[in-house]
Amino acid sequence: MSAGDRMRERLRLEPADKALLMLEWRAYRTMLPRDAASFAYWGLALVALLVASLICFGDGFSAQSIFALGALLVFLIAMYTGGGMAMTVWENGFREWWLGLPVPRSSLVKAKLIAACGIQYVAAAGIWLVCIGHGVVLLAVQDGTGKMPGGGELAVLALAHAPLYAALVPLGTFAGYSLLGMYYGWRRWLLVPWIVVTILPFGLFGLLSSLEKAAAPYLGAGRIVQYAIGGALLAAAAYRFCLWLAVRYGIPDLARHRPGSFGFGSGRRARKTAAFESGRIGTGFAALYALERSRYAYWSSLKPVRLVYAGFLLLAGVGGYLGAREPLVTLSALRAMLVIPCIVPSLAIAIQTSHDANKRRLEWWLGLPYPRHRLLLARFLAVWAFVLRASGGLLAILAAGFALGGSAGLDYFSHGGRIGSIFYVLAAYFLCGLFVSAIAFLQTCTLRSSLLGWLYFPVGFAAYFLPGTAMRWAVPETLLGGQIGTAYWIALAAGAALVIAVVPLSIRMSAKWVHLYVFNTTEDRLRRRGEQAFKFRS
Repeated sequence: MSAGDRMRERLRLEPADKALLMLEWRAYRTMLPRDAASFAYWGLALVALLVASLICFGDGFSAQSIFALGALLVFLIAMYTGGGMAMTVWENGFREWWLGLPVPRSSLVKAKLIAACGIQYVAAAGIWLVCIGHGVVLLAVQDGTGKMPGGGELAVLALAHAPLYAALVPLGTFAGYSLLGMYYGWRRWLLVPWIVVTILPFGLFGLLSSLEKAAAPYLGAGRIVQYAIGGALLAAAAYRFCLWLAVRYGIPDLARHRPGSFGFGSGRRARKTAAFESGRIGTGFAALYALERSRYAYWSSLKPVRLVYAGFLLLAGVGGYLGAREPLVTLSALRAMLVIPCIVPSLAIAIQTSHDANKRRLEWWLGLPYPRHRLLLARFLAVWAFVLRASGGLLAILAAGFALGGSAGLDYFSHGGRIGSIFYVLAAYFLCGLFVSAIAFLQTCTLRSSLLGWLYFPVGFAAYFLPGTAMRWAVPETLLGGQIGTAYWIALAAGAALVIAVVPLSIRMSAKWVHLYVFNTTEDRLRRRGEQAFKFRS
């Protein structure tokens, strides 16, 4: 009996469920290493991740923190993969055929969930091996003063984190796939906590690097086993919730769905409101910018988004008021929170073009009588204008609450040039966000070559964690609340010059190959995977 047969027996799958599972697994099977070339690609990807881990973290993090960062990465990959696959179901041209299969709705969803978990376990195993390799390398080169424990402790940590990673895979996958039932009706309110959960872990990267010593008691092997048990219980609850939401609401909504129809009425009202508020749209580049800005005007006009943003404003005001008594703690927390606005633009840039290609809108967009680099520049400026506007409101309310909290905090920053540390932190994270956004544009180049795709994946994914990890060198704890030296300001100016050079270059490179998205839609990729699977079986 094969391992797959044993798994299906343990899951108590019916014969129809087994056939569906094999159908769904066929789309992922081509990703597994099956020949010398694919083994080489997987090996290069793991080596690149290990090198990136050693460069970004070095010996500045303990072994506990490295495995904790790996756990966050496992959860993020699982959730984004689950959410991405759920979105492809809505826009898949063969969804009517899938819905017409003579099996229960629950069987359709179960097969997708189990197959998605299977491929995520492969990725989680790779991350687990990279974390072990990170510890082994530093253990071999440290001189006795490093943070890596002995070989025995490292083995205990690795074994303790294995069940945690195993629990996070289904938890993230089921949470991501729950998007399948959130397209219409009251379920759209669930998009708000879903988006928060997808972005919040990026902030935890920065928080963990800032509070590593304080978090050490909570990252021991015993605690990790407890977290694994809690994660398994949450995964079971997420499975039931996802199955109920998708079967009860998602599939009926999917049967009535038409591509491009989501939020049409609300989007039309939002566009009218945006045009009324902004007056004449203009021509040329101003019209391109207004077109891209209307996307964010629509999302920000949704009532759930406005209510959540109002809640964040309230939390910022209360946090600033209470934080006036501890200025350094407030500044350290601000540094951790700034990670999120650094990540949002790069995520938007990476998703928008692919989404437009799947909706068959990219051909129209590329057909506009403007150079491609101007089209991409308008998209870049629109997303950053939205992020700066939202972040600026939060920072303004935070500052107002800080000022009302008492004179102690204001007196602290008004002496010794300490106010400069606030501007330095804001400028450093802003430049870091621009750089990460530039890296996101380079994703287009991977469509030119599969080798570039394998090389870009670890680099591009590591870029999302740059604000939470590498920025601890640019903005160390010793600078918070102190006077910023001339050397740091010079380094900041050099970083600004680098960003000014990199952003236009990345836009130009992306403009050269952005048309390849037209031939790399989700439907095209699934068709090619099916052809590869057929050749593999033959």
